[in-house]
Amino acid sequence: MENKKDLSNLFLIGFSGSGKSSVGKSLAKSLSYNFIDTDRIIEIQKGKTIGEIILDNGEDEFRKTETKVLSEIDFSKNNIIATGGGIPTIDKNLSIMQDKGFIIWLEASVDSIFKRLNKSSEIRPLIGSNVKKENIINLFNSRLSVYNVANIKINTNEKDINQIVMEIRKIYGK
Repeated sequence: MENKKDLSNLFLIGFSGSGKSSVGKSLAKSLSYNFIDTDRIIEIQKGKTIGEIILDNGEDEFRKTETKVLSEIDFSKNNIIATGGGIPTIDKNLSIMQDKGFIIWLEASVDSIFKRLNKSSEIRPLIGSNVKKENIINLFNSRLSVYNVANIKINTNEKDINQIVMEIRKIYGK
């Protein structure tokens, strides 16, 4: 595990429901870093939910907006950046993340994701409002190769937010 890289920007990647936003907020607070959630920035800028943006403008346009938001982050500050689940599917986004920081994959099993998304009131546009395990499996499998580019992988199954934050902090000696 290579962790000699600059740790001033930590990117959290992973599937919907893997804990990127929740872990990111807690991790940022514990490290006194800025917390940035790319999906929330997009929703604020557009005045719509991610689902509405994708429905109104299509996934391609949404991905362009994600890239724009990611490229406009002030990387001179210490940041924890929770990304949308599909951000690493775009080569330019991967290049930005690899160049500007350290990528942490918050990995969760399909079963864990299914349980978490069923409990959530948030609609995940690419999965649908009626969460089906088959939809999760298909999208999850299509993204595995891009998630594997992460510098490290943290298994989030059966762990609470504090356990995950402590595991990340232990890895970096912070």
